[in-house]
Amino acid sequence: MKIHAHILAWNEEKILPFTLDYYSTICEKIFVYDNMSTDSSDEIYKRYYKVQVVKWESNNEINELNYVKIKSEEYKNRSRNQGVDWVIICDCDEILYHPNLIKKLEEYKKNNITYPKVEGHDMFSETFPIYDGELITEKIKYGSKVYEPMSKQIIINPDVDITYGIGAHKSECLNCKTTENVELKLLHYKFIDFKYVLNRYRNSNKRLSEFNKTNGFGSHYTDNNAISYTEHLRKNKIKVI
Repeated sequence: MKIHAHILAWNEEKILPFTLDYYSTICEKIFVYDNMSTDSSDEIYKRYYKVQVVKWESNNEINELNYVKIKSEEYKNRSRNQGVDWVIICDCDEILYHPNLIKKLEEYKKNNITYPKVEGHDMFSETFPIYDGELITEKIKYGSKVYEPMSKQIIINPDVDITYGIGAHKSECLNCKTTENVELKLLHYKFIDFKYVLNRYRNSNKRLSEFNKTNGFGSHYTDNNAISYTEHLRKNKIKVI
């Protein structure tokens, strides 16, 4: 089973080792589209022989059109016609999970599934985990199921053409075969440690492009939203994995 990961990243030094450790266990190659990070990300990449870093410039702005283009096109250039069975296309804090993931993907492949359904979950922790080599899926198992648009389609057969919408919350895939049941989970490790969440929100809010502001994309990056949603997860968390 040959799997490639395509991951978007900017200043992800805290979550990055956890993400790369996880995907290194299942992927032959990991492409990281790094938006000119200014933290220690470049040094972290060097520790992973499976990682290929693709630098791209956006004038330090968040413009959703860039993300749509990268997610909809780059897998075709780097993973198609390479004997790859599956590509995972995600943000740096998103983990594709199943207790027997490789076996399940082999089953899908055998049944000609090209676009398996995914169920989204926001994971939660009071404190940011200490990095010691243990997978993040072993460290943080609690969170909350999220509404349908957050169940992003992050895994496909690279031979199919997918077009993502803004935020990758919606996607279109022509002539794709999906699953009847939802068996895969997207674990979103974003709300782990309130200070971390607040810092990410504030940085993202500062970087919003005029395109995003005009269209209301990223309008949730406010202190109030970070506080209220973190509190919601704290009160309503359940065991997800």
